[in-house]
Amino acid sequence: MKLEEVCSDVVGMVPSYSNAGDGCMLICRAVEDENVYSFMESRSVETVKRQLARCYAIDLSAQSLLLRRDYHRSPPLPFYLYDGRIFIPFKLRIPRIVGDTSYGYIEMEMISRVMPTDDGYCRIIFTNGQSLPVFSQISTARLSHYFGVEIQKNAFTPDLNSNREVLQALRTLRRYFVNKRNGLYEGK
Repeated sequence: MKLEEVCSDVVGMVPSYSNAGDGCMLICRAVEDENVYSFMESRSVETVKRQLARCYAIDLSAQSLLLRRDYHRSPPLPFYLYDGRIFIPFKLRIPRIVGDTSYGYIEMEMISRVMPTDDGYCRIIFTNGQSLPVFSQISTARLSHYFGVEIQKNAFTPDLNSNREVLQALRTLRRYFVNKRNGLYEGK
């Protein structure tokens, strides 16, 4: 299975080690029946992330720059696709060497809860009941999830002020046409 064939189904990218080296487990959700399935990808999480963005013609560098500027945050940052999916970074493995990528991305709508565990870390509970370990403190994971909620509100919620301006313009036009019909405006 190839990423390009399932790009609209991807809901998670989990870093993993394989015999071929640094890889990625892709978690997908079939749109038609909501079933979750996964498969291994030989490319790293960052490579898969860039390829997924390429499927949607998104410039991740520009998006990252905007997120850093607007939210005053540093990497790892969430990223979003124009179909409404927001991918939140979580530390999903313990690095074996310095510089080892340990962050993966989970799509926000897949997350039901982020719960603490007895070992000082936490778990992501998915909407289907499955879970995934997160190797950071609960406060860090919840802050990352909250950041995704903020992005969703700002990027995908319509601006009510612009709707008010449109309604005001429509009221003004209506008033004009009603007054014109009633003979109040003679076109002078």
